[in-house]
Amino acid sequence: MTHYADLTPYTYGRNNRTPGDAGLWRGVPVLNVGWLGRGKRYSKGVPPPSLTETLKRMTRTHRVQQTRGHHLCPWCASRLFPRRPEGPQGSAEIRVMGNGVAYAAPELVAHYVEAHGYLPPTEFMEAVLSPDTVV
Repeated sequence: MTHYADLTPYTYGRNNRTPGDAGLWRGVPVLNVGWLGRGKRYSKGVPPPSLTETLKRMTRTHRVQQTRGHHLCPWCASRLFPRRPEGPQGSAEIRVMGNGVAYAAPELVAHYVEAHGYLPPTEFMEAVLSPDTVV
């Protein structure tokens, strides 16, 4: 997976739409969150109590941009199975709306928070945990 710094403009997919979304993301800035890469620094800390579980649910309810292949966690795959790539994997993104922007994160973001101490930007965590977010 390609590394993108948090809160930079989303450029991973060809466009900001998913087939069938009726233009949901059209005209809304989409920002990257959680596109971590081995050897790249990322923010660490203790997340709000319900963040990990909410992100796990969102991998089922907010899933978009499905790909044909799978991305493996760069830390677990190399540490646990150096000759046989296994471990946590993802093949899509989650999108969350908040404060007039959408945040695009790989579906492994919950794993990164739980297993690797990743602390997403405050704006993203607020959008995820907002009572207005449908989960």
